[in-house]
Amino acid sequence: MIYGVILAGGTGSRVKSSSIPKQFIELEGKPVIAYTMEHMLKVPRFDEIYIAVHRDWMDYMEELIRDAFSPQEAQRLRLTEGGKERLDSIRNVTDAICRDHSIGEEDVIVIHDAARPFVTEQILNDSIDSAAKYGAVVAAVPASDTILHSENGEKVSEIPKRSIVYHGQAPDSFRLKQFLDMQAALTEEQKAVITGTSQICTLNGVTLHMVKGDTINFKITTDSDLLIAENMIRNRRKTDTD
Repeated sequence: MIYGVILAGGTGSRVKSSSIPKQFIELEGKPVIAYTMEHMLKVPRFDEIYIAVHRDWMDYMEELIRDAFSPQEAQRLRLTEGGKERLDSIRNVTDAICRDHSIGEEDVIVIHDAARPFVTEQILNDSIDSAAKYGAVVAAVPASDTILHSENGEKVSEIPKRSIVYHGQAPDSFRLKQFLDMQAALTEEQKAVITGTSQICTLNGVTLHMVKGDTINFKITTDSDLLIAENMIRNRRKTDTD
């Protein structure tokens, strides 16, 4: 089995122009998360796609799935309640998968962010293939800017060689059994410092491979990101109708 995961449990937003979580902001008449779901549904290799959603938005998501997706598409979508933190949402999803299915040695899980609505089929397929081959992979793109390392946020401590620095994206993808083992091995201290899914690997001493990401697979975090995303969607629609 190949499981897709969309993390949409957050309620905060650095998008100052909106009072709702960024994944539910509408762009050209559809919420951000709907675009993310559409792109993942384009990959037929996903047997099921689990979506971790804050409990306050569960009814909204049920209605969105009912109204915006075909019955065939809806059959592949599973809603589960999100958790307080990212790791809690992932745990809720993996618990749901384990309840719904027996776990096989070759099963793969692909964990994506709801606020990255332009993930490509290439990235998703490469992530599935590489996770099956290597066990743990993350999408990444080479850093295009000079990266400054600062210990205190005031002075530059180091400037790493740009040729060896990459921007981590999503998805993070794993052989599911291996991921469940790593998840179970985390201490409370480790959980407290994790900001991204891939850190589970580095904290467990597991080799993490990279698959080629794409600059289009950016995360909507600020008002500027939202404006870029809206213009991209508008231009795509204009191109499709010309």
